[in-house]
Amino acid sequence: MQKRSASRKAAVARKPIRKSAISRKSKRRSVARKPAVRAGRKTRPIVIDMHAHMVMPDILASTYEHSLFAKSTQKARPDGKPEPLAEGAMRQMTDMALRLRQMDEKGIDIQVISPSILHQCTYMLDEDEALAIDRKCNDLVAETVAQHPERLAGIGTVPLQNAETAARELERAMRELGLKGVIIASNVNGIDLGDPRNRPFWAKAQALGAAIFIHPAGSADPRMKKHRMLISLGQPLEETFAISSLVYDGTLDEFPDLKIAVAHGGGFLPYYAGRYDWIHRTGYSSQLKGEFSGYLRSFYYDTVIFNPDMLEFLAAKVPPSHIMLGTDFPFGEAKPVEFVRQARKLSRGVQDAILGSNAARFLGIAI
Repeated sequence: MQKRSASRKAAVARKPIRKSAISRKSKRRSVARKPAVRAGRKTRPIVIDMHAHMVMPDILASTYEHSLFAKSTQKARPDGKPEPLAEGAMRQMTDMALRLRQMDEKGIDIQVISPSILHQCTYMLDEDEALAIDRKCNDLVAETVAQHPERLAGIGTVPLQNAETAARELERAMRELGLKGVIIASNVNGIDLGDPRNRPFWAKAQALGAAIFIHPAGSADPRMKKHRMLISLGQPLEETFAISSLVYDGTLDEFPDLKIAVAHGGGFLPYYAGRYDWIHRTGYSSQLKGEFSGYLRSFYYDTVIFNPDMLEFLAAKVPPSHIMLGTDFPFGEAKPVEFVRQARKLSRGVQDAILGSNAARFLGIAI
């Protein structure tokens, strides 16, 4: 891909933020969280939404038309550019006052905001421009969290087309900006996450104890353009590819202390792992240290699966302590707390942990 102009790079450049400056701002602009108390003085668990998107309009202007989402789901305008995001979704991902009101309406105490990689992925850009955009994006996430530290936590983004550059930005995002980790796509321009080229990133993520959130940036398969299957089929299929690569290609064995969460309940794989185990028993994945399904216990998962019985099934296949509430804000579950409570085969204590404490532990949030 051709280099972007120097002027355009300058447009996304941003003065680094000092963590001390963020801390001072946090104290000035703190928004108190509502007490976790119900009628009758019974306490309820702190509720943490692990999966919530935000967009930055000026960054979106550089990334959106290149995104797999725009190419697969949006009609082209007369000028050849894709139709913009729906106005309602755009407002929800940019209007903080509206976000906080909707959090209150849904019973969300803390939301973990992340750049919407489906719309703002930079992997297709020149590496220097991608880094400049991602740095600006991470600065903005940190600034937003600093304005509402009692209600928000943040994870950033990195230009994973260069794993060493991504590792350095991950370290900056965590050490200087106070972010909890980063969101990454399910592949990097067709390169699987378990590819040896990505080892420097995974090594740094383990060393930092970073929370890594895998969320696909879409699918390049042209069949996904029909019936909006990019969303219904493409996203969970990409998550299945991502988990498969990280297990089969040895990433989890090499870096056993990684903290990796996978969006949308882990895609299809947790519900069809028996076929993977059967392949292993026939000798076709002898590099593994055990059956494939055993590796699924190392990942974390959100609750964006829409069927309470599937949440119950997931909790039977992976440690319930590795399942975290997610809403896919602003697109997914409208009543997230009620959704978890509908999984009646799960004990009240397991439900409470899914609603908040599992995510707090995963992210290192004190509650």
